[in-house]
Amino acid sequence: MTIDELRWFLTLAETEHVTEAAARLRIAQPTLSRALLRLERQVGARLFDRDRHRLRLNDYGRIFRRHAQRALDELDAAQGRIATLLAPPRETLGLAFVHSLGSWLVPRLLGAYAQDSPGARFTLHQDSAGAVLELLRDGTAEAAITSPRPSDPQLGWLPLRDERLGLAVPADHRLADRDTVRLDELTDERLIIMRPALGLRQITCQLFHRAGVTPDVVSECAEVSTINGLVAAGLGVAVVPAGDGGPPPARVRLVPIADQDAYRTIGLAWHQGRPGSTAGRRFREFAARYARGAEPV
Repeated sequence: MTIDELRWFLTLAETEHVTEAAARLRIAQPTLSRALLRLERQVGARLFDRDRHRLRLNDYGRIFRRHAQRALDELDAAQGRIATLLAPPRETLGLAFVHSLGSWLVPRLLGAYAQDSPGARFTLHQDSAGAVLELLRDGTAEAAITSPRPSDPQLGWLPLRDERLGLAVPADHRLADRDTVRLDELTDERLIIMRPALGLRQITCQLFHRAGVTPDVVSECAEVSTINGLVAAGLGVAVVPAGDGGPPPARVRLVPIADQDAYRTIGLAWHQGRPGSTAGRRFREFAARYARGAEPV
């Protein structure tokens, strides 16, 4: 049996009339009748009961119809996948992300996506957490990788992974050789922190509040790299993301924070009230699969 014959059978099963089915398929009625007889011989059973000029799908035919439809659905999916590989869509997706994810998670995610969807194109926007959400709202970006979860109910949210936070201290600091540190041990420390508009600032303040600590903030920055530089110079300590687990910068030690809530959830956000593109939908579907296979950092 051929793919065309399976499609002809499904049309015939729908109309239960050879003339009508042949007209819909734009083939000659004798051609369709001969194809049905060949199909029934191959199956080994009559698929229709004949009633003068009409057909009635019987029990065998109903069973065959279910399986034929599944087979064609799978073949259509395979052809679509092959077509995507041969001629990948050229839509460009606007993707925004917070600064601290640009050195590891975003390249890792986009690299994996390029393997899944060759030819995918992106316009990338790197900014603070508040700014990337504004890019979603005004339509400049269709998706954003950020933390923490946006409070705006118009923004959809897909958690990607949890990232542990650590305490960055100078290499000669009293805590530098510790295996872990608790936030309530930092009451006398000078803290370097992100600026108020940044997502990591919100998370850090919530951590200290839950730990019952009012930190002595000596400096506010917009970049994790700047914070690490100030820590290395001995100007204070800072709560920073662990990133991909690589070594900290020179003259800085990253001490794991023992508090159980010392992590941030990184996720993908999008505007639910705006029609999305095919590229955006495909990227969200891939990100969901990626998230299921990701291990917490």
